[in-house]
Amino acid sequence: MTTRPIAMLLLGSLLWSLPASADRRTKRRVAQETEEAPPEDQDGPEATSVLAIKLDDLIEVAVRLAPELARSKNDRLAAKGEAQATRRDQQWVVTASSQYSRFAVSPDVEVGPFGTVGEDKLSANLGIGRNLPTGGNVSFQIGIQRTIKELEIPALLADQVGAQIPAEVDGGNVVFDTYATVQSTAKLVIKQPLVRGFGRDVALAQEKKGDLAATEATVKTQLAAEEMLREVVTAYWELAYASYEVDTRAESLDLARKQEEMTRVEIRAKTAADSALTAVLYEVQIREEALLTAKNQWEKKSLELRKRAGLELTRRDLVMRPQDPFEPADDEWEIADVLARARKSNRRMASLILQKRSADIDIKVAKNSMLPKVDLELSGALVGTGDSTDRSLTAAANSNGYEIMAGLTVQFDIGGAAKGAHDAALARRQRVEVDQADTTRTLDTEVVHAVHEVKSARARLGFADKAIQYAVDNVKAERAAFQSKLRTNFDVMQRQTELVNARLRRGRAIADYHLAVANVQFLGGFLLEQYRVNVRPLAKSR
Repeated sequence: MTTRPIAMLLLGSLLWSLPASADRRTKRRVAQETEEAPPEDQDGPEATSVLAIKLDDLIEVAVRLAPELARSKNDRLAAKGEAQATRRDQQWVVTASSQYSRFAVSPDVEVGPFGTVGEDKLSANLGIGRNLPTGGNVSFQIGIQRTIKELEIPALLADQVGAQIPAEVDGGNVVFDTYATVQSTAKLVIKQPLVRGFGRDVALAQEKKGDLAATEATVKTQLAAEEMLREVVTAYWELAYASYEVDTRAESLDLARKQEEMTRVEIRAKTAADSALTAVLYEVQIREEALLTAKNQWEKKSLELRKRAGLELTRRDLVMRPQDPFEPADDEWEIADVLARARKSNRRMASLILQKRSADIDIKVAKNSMLPKVDLELSGALVGTGDSTDRSLTAAANSNGYEIMAGLTVQFDIGGAAKGAHDAALARRQRVEVDQADTTRTLDTEVVHAVHEVKSARARLGFADKAIQYAVDNVKAERAAFQSKLRTNFDVMQRQTELVNARLRRGRAIADYHLAVANVQFLGGFLLEQYRVNVRPLAKSR
């Protein structure tokens, strides 16, 4: 069986249906280096070519294309936007308003001398204000109001005054029935709760919870990336074992065929009976079946890996082969060190810690809601009045008039609604504490088991290496005994099978070692660091 690995830098570039963001230079290189095997060289039921891959390249593509990570990143962006939205209550707000009103009395109604029979009011206000971190708010307003009144002037008084003033005089001492006044105000208002709603813990509760939710979303994105990496690493080494098994089964089949050739030679030389070939032919068929099964498994693992990495699956004629050495690393893991790192860096624990902090905020808010409501309001204004806008503004600037107000509002709730909310907040926090304690125990158990799995895989590998040495010696000895007519083909096939099984156990131990290491790195919270994956961009400068 001939395989021709295809060199590549990024695995995603091998399939032409990938997004346009893929590395175009790598895609051109893959196009130049891609070679398909002849149709008769089958690496599986449908495979006609083999692609050699490296784990680092595969992870680089998976980070960009894996759907789980993409969904988690979208959730993180949404949480960041919601956290930013909670700061709206603490922003400065500019307000502007205007109003016009008209009051008039019917001509048939007597209002009496100098009574108001009509009034027009036009007002405009401009203000700026914001909520305070203490729970109150402050605002500053500038307002102008123009009022035009029409009075009821007795006829005798109007005629008398008009007769005494020269005709050329316009205004002056003439008594008009209509006059205008303009009032300008500059007002500062401060409102502050003194008991319920007082303090940063209450006033900024939603902002703090939004920040915690955004941080938790980042942690969950990192956790999703870690889970994705663990699945990809696991699938990669499972694929490596499947490829190793195909090679081992092929070597086993080659050994059986060589034994068949040797037996046929002896039969032709009349040194062996025809029945001696039966055991070999039986073993050849069994190993053919095992090889076919291994090829099917190899192709299945290849498709699973492509699925986990977010690659398209239509190229069933192509099967992937891991290029990293199928050998264990020399890393050493100690349970105490991994436990300490896990309790500090494990993302599941970090998420529960953030949930606990959010629950603490809810408890403080609920506890504060049980207090009586006592609100203080203070205001002061400069007032200026004149018959024109500029005169009223000048009067206000010269403090010709002022207004001061202080108010206190007290409110008590009758009922147990606030206490019920507080009890519910306490119950939610206790639930998080239970989850945290349970997760801690589960994490400790998993870490201990994972480290033991690493050490066990190393030990199994050592046993398998010794078993392979003994199996090789047994095969050689059994073959020599067969040539000396002291053993049968059945004995030779049995020794070969033992050798194959020993090699497969060695491959399984190597795969299990890498799977256990990936699990240790995941539980310890440094899997992202191991493969240099950063799902948290640098914070924007403020």
